[in-house]
Amino acid sequence: MERCVLFAGKEYPDGSEFAIAATKYNRAAVITVATMPEDLEDGCISENIYPAKWSRNSPLSARSVILQAENACGAFQEAVIIFDTNWYSGDFEELTPSVCSKAIDTMITSYTHLVGEIVARFKKKGSGTIIFVLKKATGDEANGGFSKPVGVLPGMAEGAFRGLAESMATTFGQDESMKIVLAKADYGTTDNQFASWLFEVLDAPN
Repeated sequence: MERCVLFAGKEYPDGSEFAIAATKYNRAAVITVATMPEDLEDGCISENIYPAKWSRNSPLSARSVILQAENACGAFQEAVIIFDTNWYSGDFEELTPSVCSKAIDTMITSYTHLVGEIVARFKKKGSGTIIFVLKKATGDEANGGFSKPVGVLPGMAEGAFRGLAESMATTFGQDESMKIVLAKADYGTTDNQFASWLFEVLDAPN
C-alpha cells in the first residue's frame, strides 16, 4: 500500500466499514480502538488494517495514537475524523455532573486533543489531509424521515464537532501544509457507501 489513512472517532469494530473501504482504494488503514483486539496477527486486525488504542480521557493518548499509526505503516497522509451522532445516542442520557463530564471528555475534548496532535504532525511533515466526517442523527423512514431523539449531550456534541471542523477549515484553509475537507453524510447513507464516495472524491484529479 502506497498510502496510509488514520480513522478516529468511530472505534473498531463499529467503524470497520471505513477501514475496509480504504483498503479497496489502495490504502493501509489505522483505526482507533477502545481496547486492543485479541489474537492480532503481526499487529493487524486484518490485511492492511491496524489498531491504535485511544483512551479518550487522556490527552497523552492522543499523541500515542499518532505514534501507533506511524509505527504501523510508516506515516499517514490522511486523517478521517468521524462523528456519528446516532452511534453516541444510547450513551450519556442523564444530565448529572459525572455523565456530563464524561460526555464532554468523550465527544468534545478528545477530538480537540487528537486534531491538535494531527495538525502538529502534518505541519512538521509539511503535508497532510484532515477529513471531518459528520454523520448527523438520522430519521426513521417509517415516520417520514423525522429525526429520532438522540439526547441532549450527543446533540450538543454534534454541534461542537461541526464547529471544530468549520473553525479548522477557516483557520487552515490557506495553509499549504494541510488540506481540510468537510463532509456530511446524507440521510440513510451507510458507512460503506459514504466511505466509498469519500475516497473516490479524494482520489479524483484536481
